[in-house]
Amino acid sequence: MREKRWINNVLVAVVMAVAIASCGVSRSSSSSAKHPSPITHHPSPEISHEESLRYNYFFLEAMRQQNAANYDAAYDLLNRCVDINPQAAEAWFYLSMYQADLGQDSLALNSMEKAAQLRPDNATYQEQLAQHYLNSRQYGKATTVYEQLAENFRQRTDVLQMLIRLYQQDKNYDGMINVIDRIEEIEGANEEITLSKMRIYEMKGDKKSAWNALKALSDKHPNDLNYRVMMGNWLMQNSRQKEAYKIFADALKEEPDNSYVQASMYDYYRETGQDSLARKMMLDIIASPKATTESKAIMMRQAIQENEQSNGDSTAILALYDKILQVNPKDSDMAEMRVAYMTLKQMPTDSINVAIRQLLDIAPENVGARMQLLGSFIRRQDWDNVIGICSDGTRYTPEEMVFYYYEGLAHYQKDEREEALGSFQRGVAQVKENSSKELVADLYYFMGDLLHQKGDDRGAYACYDSCLQWKDDHVACLNNYAYYLSVKGQDLHRAELMSYKTVKEEPQNATYLDTYAWILFMQERYAEAKIYIDQAVACDTDSVQSSVIIEHAGDIYIKNGEPEKAISYWEKALEGDAENRDLIERKIREKKYIKEEEK
Repeated sequence: MREKRWINNVLVAVVMAVAIASCGVSRSSSSSAKHPSPITHHPSPEISHEESLRYNYFFLEAMRQQNAANYDAAYDLLNRCVDINPQAAEAWFYLSMYQADLGQDSLALNSMEKAAQLRPDNATYQEQLAQHYLNSRQYGKATTVYEQLAENFRQRTDVLQMLIRLYQQDKNYDGMINVIDRIEEIEGANEEITLSKMRIYEMKGDKKSAWNALKALSDKHPNDLNYRVMMGNWLMQNSRQKEAYKIFADALKEEPDNSYVQASMYDYYRETGQDSLARKMMLDIIASPKATTESKAIMMRQAIQENEQSNGDSTAILALYDKILQVNPKDSDMAEMRVAYMTLKQMPTDSINVAIRQLLDIAPENVGARMQLLGSFIRRQDWDNVIGICSDGTRYTPEEMVFYYYEGLAHYQKDEREEALGSFQRGVAQVKENSSKELVADLYYFMGDLLHQKGDDRGAYACYDSCLQWKDDHVACLNNYAYYLSVKGQDLHRAELMSYKTVKEEPQNATYLDTYAWILFMQERYAEAKIYIDQAVACDTDSVQSSVIIEHAGDIYIKNGEPEKAISYWEKALEGDAENRDLIERKIREKKYIKEEEK
């Protein structure tokens, strides 16, 4: 039998249930808990004491086998239990679970029905039965079970909420109203319940009752304009514009700056074709210092939609944003919406950048906006601006390592190595367990390269090790680490393993192929080195080939007994930007490989 997908009950509870059964004790429904245990045993008075003992033994053994994951044995034992005592609800309950898991849906349903019938006061049995009915789309039967649950457990509003959904499925609106009334008895009258009731009346088509429910809510809160405005909105939706207008106008007299009232009046003007008044109301909302950001955002979305439909000029929308920000210069949401609009309309980058800087003046901790600004200057390779933007980013959002990363890269591009190293070091100081592995690895990688350039091999190797702990397939780190080890003649076996990973990952990368060839050369495996240096030369398709790769080719060929080809490579290396020209010239003169320290 397949492993069960449902959670086993603890064996202790089973032992307690059986102990109660063996004493012949039965609890009445009036004293049962709110959520009775599904294994509480009520022994049948129709079976003998001997049969009761046999039942208890088999049921306990079934639970023991279940907890030991011996499900076939447990299933067989449960079948024996119901044979001995067909009135044992808990045995039918567990049996139904096994039958459901075996795909025996009709048997599972039959067993669950028996358990629920035997113990109508057990909420677990009833809910499981209801779930069976729901799964088989027997909504009427599910409703009956939930009604029984609601009767037995009157304070369970979750059961009543399920009944509402079931009655809605059946379009039984009277049933829904009845359930809402029962929830109201438990929780008391509140706005949510009243509005739910109103919506049900609407679905039912009972406009009068819907209106009465809403009016009763408004009358209950005479000093709250929002409820009156809700009444006006309802009247608008039901083509009673004149009555709605009176409510809106009276509300505006009381609170001229109430954005909810203004928005409703705006809808009224648009609905009745009074476009100029609608436009004025829109501007009033946008310009109001008391209007909520949400209200302004709704108006701006409406303005943008109207502008797009009429093929209007986008500068008109920008003027509206400017007006909002003049009234409320600290409204970061509107400033962000302006940037988003300008970006969507593909306005000039410089103009967008000005808007982003204005946004960052208001909300300097806005990482997304700063990243957008940063990206535009990275694309231009404007390293001074990149440094300035990142410096501000590290000040306002010091936990964002990405700003240390790009600040360091910008310094590196300007050949400011110490400053770059400082940026990367401050970045790794922010590392957390949930930090981006790729970003942390890159920070350590660049630190390693910079430390190596300073001659601090020990520090460089420590950074490379940290990089690989965060990302063990960081190919650039693997390559550099392996190459620097090989140049020093250190730990060549490890260097080979690291370099081989890079070649396997990027088999057409000339630099990685050269590193691997050079490590093989340092191990005096000259024939193998020749294979990979040939590939490196072939893959080095830049207009000016790497002098390092070409020189290495000469070194490898001389060790393979091909001096003419070696000299040809060395001469070609001299045509490039080789730094060690004197050494290469000496190799050519003496027709042999010479280590760099032998110069």
